[in-house]
Amino acid sequence: MLEITTITLPPRLAEQVQSYIQAGWFPDVNALVVESLRRYLETHQVELTERFILQDVEWGLHSDE
Repeated sequence: MLEITTITLPPRLAEQVQSYIQAGWFPDVNALVVESLRRYLETHQVELTERFILQDVEWGLHSDE
């Protein structure tokens, strides 16, 4: 499934992104963002899973639904 999302980058980060593209590391902003997000999720999987579980538990304990 293809998901289209718009992001806003701070100026310094946008400059860094453009420098990687100009250096040939990535063909475009999309490729850089996809690879960066993939790597982030791979390296933070346990931390993110724990955070989501804790949020679900908090919701379950304190939700009025």
